[in-house]
Amino acid sequence: MNKKQYGKKGLPFLLNAVTKGLYLRLIVPITSLSVLFTQVGCTEVEPSAQTPSSASSLFVASARDIVTVKPPSSTKPNFLPEIKDRALTLADCIKIALERSPETRKTWQIARSAAARVGEEKAAYLPTAGVTLTGERADSLETNGPENTYDARFSVGYLLLDGGARSARVSGAEAELLAANFRHNTTLQNVALAVEEAYHELLAAISELKVAQETVKQTQYHVDLARAHHESGLVARSDVLKAETEKANTDVFMVKANSAVKIALGKLASTMGLKVSQPFEIVEHSEGVLEEESANIELLLEEAAKNRPELRAILAQIESKRAEIKEAEAQYWPMIGMDASYGSRDDTFMPSRDEWFVGIGVNLPLFTGFERTYRLQRARTELAAASAEYDKQLRDVELEVWDAYLRVVEANQTIKASEKLVASAEESARVAEGEYKNGVGFIIELIDAQTARTTARTRLVQAKLDWFTAIARFERAVGRTLAKQDKGSFQER
Repeated sequence: MNKKQYGKKGLPFLLNAVTKGLYLRLIVPITSLSVLFTQVGCTEVEPSAQTPSSASSLFVASARDIVTVKPPSSTKPNFLPEIKDRALTLADCIKIALERSPETRKTWQIARSAAARVGEEKAAYLPTAGVTLTGERADSLETNGPENTYDARFSVGYLLLDGGARSARVSGAEAELLAANFRHNTTLQNVALAVEEAYHELLAAISELKVAQETVKQTQYHVDLARAHHESGLVARSDVLKAETEKANTDVFMVKANSAVKIALGKLASTMGLKVSQPFEIVEHSEGVLEEESANIELLLEEAAKNRPELRAILAQIESKRAEIKEAEAQYWPMIGMDASYGSRDDTFMPSRDEWFVGIGVNLPLFTGFERTYRLQRARTELAAASAEYDKQLRDVELEVWDAYLRVVEANQTIKASEKLVASAEESARVAEGEYKNGVGFIIELIDAQTARTTARTRLVQAKLDWFTAIARFERAVGRTLAKQDKGSFQER
């Protein structure tokens, strides 16, 4: 490194009092420039700015389907008074959950951290600048006593060549950001799925409560009918007792149905990030025919491989590992840097001898104890492990899609069979009621018919719940939007 010194007019500067025996070294950085080249038009770096195809502040069910969601906040109250006066749709519940879930807050901050790292790595492409102020008092064998030395200088440095290490680190950081975004999206989808399942469980509980209410009315009618027949001398007292027993049994059914609604309501509130005692109502799905999914399983598997954020996160992780290999290979290349400084140095408090230097340095390690070799070997093995993890995850996703699709098919068939069962049970109950009312039937037949009707109605409600759960998990498996409405209804058609 070449260096030239000459004394001219001093560079004025001030230091605090430097007493005898004091060695003071003060380094004041003017700036450590770091610019993140993004399209963000605000003062903070957003993870989504680095990856337009994966906005980490969004609920992304697929690469084409995006629903805007505000960044989650940990300061929101546990109660939301504004939801008391309106019924919440499924989309409302999912949006509230995505904004309030601690899991989404965590992955959101991780994604922001990854975005900051991209800017941190890109800073290596910019020069560094700083001011150094030094005051020293020292003694040596060659001098006639302690001497003071004062120094003030401005320096600039820039890395000219590093064999591609900077580029590799930036590429790796961008890949890690992409992976963090997709992991955040995975969390959003998991939270949305949990909300959708809890939402439909609540709808099913409400439907079962309505079945219980209707059953209570019907059994009370049977009690009144048996009492009237007994008073007329048409039946024995045992018919009244059997009818009353049936009524008491349906009262227990009613109590459990009421409790199930409250439990399901608390579960949905908790899944949304609210207190379990938060009062709110939900909107039931409109009447409609439950959809049937296409039977082209190969297209479904391709759709899942393309859309699932877990798979895309692993692909981004693979790119990060490839960047680590390039960075490890760059360690075999020389590093070339340029430094320049200008300042004043003298033995007086106001230095009068100016100094400057400009230099270019080359650094080429010849032997590092095989550290570079092992680092490159580690990067290559980690890439191979990431590739194997992708293959495993892909097989798991395919199995998940296969299982979810078959469960949707099963749920559709179960609903059709349950509807036929309900129609048959309703007709049987009507016939039994008519025969008993006309005095030609038996109370046991009436009770059996009523029990079969209640069981059929309850089975249909459960079949619809199974369908909604199956379709939600199926859509999650293939990476589709979860917050769909107007799928059908739990209400009897």
